Amino acid sequence: MATATRTPVPTPTETATGTPEEVATTCSLGTGLRRETVDLLLTYREHPGLVMSANPTLAEEVFPEFEGWIRVMGAPSIEMLEQRALRAEETGMVYEGLGYGLETSETTPEEEWQDLVGATANARTVVDQYGKLLVMAPGLRLMSQNEDAYAPMAEKTDIWIFQTQRLQRQPPGPAYREDVARIVNEIRAAHPDIVIWAQITMPPDRAPDAEEWVAYHDAISDLVDGTYIGVYIWDRVPENEILAAMETIFETICESEQ
Repeated sequence: MATATRTPVPTPTETATGTPEEVATTCSLGTGLRRETVDLLLTYREHPGLVMSANPTLAEEVFPEFEGWIRVMGAPSIEMLEQRALRAEETGMVYEGLGYGLETSETTPEEEWQDLVGATANARTVVDQYGKLLVMAPGLRLMSQNEDAYAPMAEKTDIWIFQTQRLQRQPPGPAYREDVARIVNEIRAAHPDIVIWAQITMPPDRAPDAEEWVAYHDAISDLVDGTYIGVYIWDRVPENEILAAMETIFETICESEQ
């Protein structure tokens, strides 16, 4: 299968009217906002990327520092998505998108992950009500069992965060790139202009390796609009090791994109 190529494009952000506009970016990196990552992200706030938080209190405190970024409030269910949006409206928090993380877990109701297209349509309704971007971040295992849903879900979506961690079972290189390109093509089949961020994870079976992460990034960066550092090892790896790897990634990628 031929691999799709993607010319880097400006990242959409949100205007006051809820209409995406183009904003110049110098470092197409994203990651999750946690207390542990605040200082690191502030160091690179002049290099706009994407930052997502599932913690409304932290987002209210820190999001104002990231003007020009795509600031996303994340939630694993429609009910929580509505709660996040309502709270943000009441507090006057400035942000660009609502992120819907469909997963086959206790946090996502079964009726939602059993009807992916319908759930995405419901998320679109919520997002439109509040004038924000819809950011979809479904689990890759769930989508691998429902690949026919990529196109109709993407039609309703502004930004797709594509989780690649299950593909990282193979080393960075042609096979990994081919697998990513195939799924990117499926996402773009019905929405060629959708913005796609690839989440590259620090694998849980080994110490954080910035060099390996950058190699995965380099293998696919021309296929997508940005890359997102996925970290799910905070409870098993010393914080300083994770932050050191993340800092190296930011330094390497941001300097290379200048």
